[in-house]
Amino acid sequence: MIERFRTWLATIIPGLKGKHLKKAELEQGNRVDMAPTKRYSIAKEVESKSDVECYLVTDSKEILLKPGFLVGRGASCHLRLTDPGISRVHASFNRLGDGWLLKDNSSKNGTFVNGERIRSAVLKSGDRIQIGQTLLVYEER
Repeated sequence: MIERFRTWLATIIPGLKGKHLKKAELEQGNRVDMAPTKRYSIAKEVESKSDVECYLVTDSKEILLKPGFLVGRGASCHLRLTDPGISRVHASFNRLGDGWLLKDNSSKNGTFVNGERIRSAVLKSGDRIQIGQTLLVYEER
C-alpha cells in the first residue's frame, strides 16, 4: 500500500512542477530531477531618482515609509494597530517611481484616502488615509 502511494506521489509531484514522467522511468528507479522547468528571476526594486523621504504622520509619531510597508493588527505588520475593525494585514505601501502606492489587502472594512474607499491609490503629499478608526497623513519631505 505504501509503495503504491509513493509511486503515485512520484508521478504527481513532477507533473505539478511541469515535468511529466513516464511509467518506465518510475519503474527503473532512476533519480528524478525535481527542479522546476522554468527559471525565475527576482524583480529588482526600481530606485527613486529623488531624495524625498515619505512619512506617515499620526497624532503621536512620524513613520518613515520603506518598500513593502504593511499596516494591520498582525505581528508581521510594520505599523501594528489595535483597532478590532482592522484586518491582520490591512494595507501595504510600495514604491511606484518617485511616489508611493497604497493598496488595500481586500480588507473587510476598507481603506479610505481623503474620504473615498480605495483598492489602490497613488499618494500625494497631504493625503489623509483612514484605516479603521486610525487617521494617517502622508507627507513627502
